[in-house]
Amino acid sequence: MRVVTGIVFLGAGVDNLFLESSGELPGLIVIVGSLVELLCGAALVVGLLTRWVCIPLALLMVADILILHPPVGVFPADEAFQNAFVRLANSVGLALAGPGKLALDNILAIRRESKKQA
Repeated sequence: MRVVTGIVFLGAGVDNLFLESSGELPGLIVIVGSLVELLCGAALVVGLLTRWVCIPLALLMVADILILHPPVGVFPADEAFQNAFVRLANSVGLALAGPGKLALDNILAIRRESKKQA
């Protein structure tokens, strides 16, 4: 889940930063949000600081839902809302569950532990 979520955020960051021009928001907000998606998405892919990078990603998705794609009705059919909502759920889930066994966080923790014992 961590790698797939990271790839989705990474792709969205690249798309927003380099390919898509958003006329809805001022340029600086789009650039900062895109950089958060890009950098935090890359960190998720490798499993670096997973719990910490999920916090700005979750906050970004809350802002995306509230400002750009507010829900309409009980079961919103807006695909952009659904996408942001799923990314929010994944970010919160990863922040709570952690990076998993195959993550750079765990490799660094093992190295720190072996240095303490030496």
